[in-house]
Amino acid sequence: MARYDRVIPPGGMGNITLTIDSNKVRGDFRKKAIVWSNDPERMSVALYLEGEVISHISLDPGGYLSLWGVKGKVPRGHLDMINNHKNPIKIIGAESDLTDHIVWHIEEIKPGYVYRLEVEDISKTAGDYTGHLIIRTDSPGKPKLTVIVNGNITED
Repeated sequence: MARYDRVIPPGGMGNITLTIDSNKVRGDFRKKAIVWSNDPERMSVALYLEGEVISHISLDPGGYLSLWGVKGKVPRGHLDMINNHKNPIKIIGAESDLTDHIVWHIEEIKPGYVYRLEVEDISKTAGDYTGHLIIRTDSPGKPKLTVIVNGNITED
């Protein structure tokens, strides 16, 4: 997003502010903005904003678990929750809208920094489902993590 002074007097100065939404950008980024003017010697100037966005808490391999399999053979999935900051965090709770389909367990791998979420299908019937597992933390930067869980359970 760009904010700028709309009118600058001849020979004057103005401000341009470029920002990114760090909720939508992950990892290394490089953004470009073109500033146009009525200066005949320099009609445009390119400005670059570059850096790296590090998530407060990363979900590895991502925020999505697929539980596909045969009923009774208990499909399972897991992901790691990784704290990317120097202060440790705690997982303080979890809830889901899929309590008829899944159970979960959270294991502390590296206290305060790495947790493993394991999810197991407990569906009593075959079918498809999609829902959310919400993990609550004591991190002010990321108090809630959302994991999407998708199941596709067949009879055989």
